[in-house]
Amino acid sequence: MTTPLTMLELRLDPQALIRFAQGKGFNRNRDEDLGYATHAWLKALFQERSPKPYRFIHGTDPKLLGYSGESGQDLLEHAQTFANPLALGVTRIEDLHSAKVMPKEWRHGRRIGFEVMTCPTSRKGGHEKDLYHHRMERLDEGEQAPSRAHVYLDWLETQFNGAAQLETATLEKFRFVSHYRRGLDKKKLERPQALLKGVLIVTDSDAFNRLLARGIGRHRAFGYGMLLLRPA
Repeated sequence: MTTPLTMLELRLDPQALIRFAQGKGFNRNRDEDLGYATHAWLKALFQERSPKPYRFIHGTDPKLLGYSGESGQDLLEHAQTFANPLALGVTRIEDLHSAKVMPKEWRHGRRIGFEVMTCPTSRKGGHEKDLYHHRMERLDEGEQAPSRAHVYLDWLETQFNGAAQLETATLEKFRFVSHYRRGLDKKKLERPQALLKGVLIVTDSDAFNRLLARGIGRHRAFGYGMLLLRPA
């Protein structure tokens, strides 16, 4: 039986988030996407119940969207009881009252629009590398080089792993982003950030729910991999 999935939205005070990161000693210029800051903030709020995957939406009214196996009420009660007070000041925690339960079943063949912010990398020999660069290193003699979009979208479909298939998809935005990870202060980490959008077709309801709960690709605990859905 599929565990019910909750979707939550928390509006953020960006200055309070930076104060929290500064107070905990990990406000770093290298944390360009604030992936580590939001990861640590969620841990201070919810400990092991932290939503994952999640997406930090930057802008004039920043917010965090996330999926959780816990109900909004359970997360609220946990945060009110155990959260770090400085972490509570980053958001209006009462917004968890508005958390919604996601559908438990998805009709086979249903078309759904999606977008997902990903970090498309692979690990080899203990090193993490951009998938596109990795693919270029494996070109056969005389083989035409594929586009970055082609490499990423092929990878995305393998991530669906039978839960859904791609009908259409595009690489909407791409850039390299500087990441900060605790314990690697002296090592520069620059990784690809790719926003992928398109339309998928559900092929297995339970597997699709597991896909939503797990997320896409690596670094899902740092703001990547959350599938956001919209009507197709």
